[in-house]
Amino acid sequence: MPGPILYWIYTILVNNKVIEPLLLFANKKDLSTMIAGFSYTMLGFLATIITILFIFTKTPNFEAYKRNGYLDILFTQYFLTVICLMLTAGMSVYGYSANPNPFPFRVMLMLFADNIIQIVLVTTIICNLARNSQTV
Repeated sequence: MPGPILYWIYTILVNNKVIEPLLLFANKKDLSTMIAGFSYTMLGFLATIITILFIFTKTPNFEAYKRNGYLDILFTQYFLTVICLMLTAGMSVYGYSANPNPFPFRVMLMLFADNIIQIVLVTTIICNLARNSQTV
């Protein structure tokens, strides 16, 4: 839940005039385009990185990872990341609407922050698993 927490901190800082507002809503079309591009690119990246994982399925390290139940946790996090990226891409379409309701745009920003953390987490796990694996 880093997205809502970061947005909450941002709101407090702006309301207390610690920082100036970023005027996100003034540039919502450009920001929506950037976030949609990020979402689609990361979906492709995740499709690529999961294939790297399948190269190491017969290694002892992968078998131990699977035996300890960590592989189920990784796949759960992986699928959650894919779903969140798809939701973010869907929410980015809202940036092109003329509706002044800020809630969907805020949700998109929160999902974007969550996506960054999720991508880092999944990538780190898969890279460490690949690095520690020894081919048979």
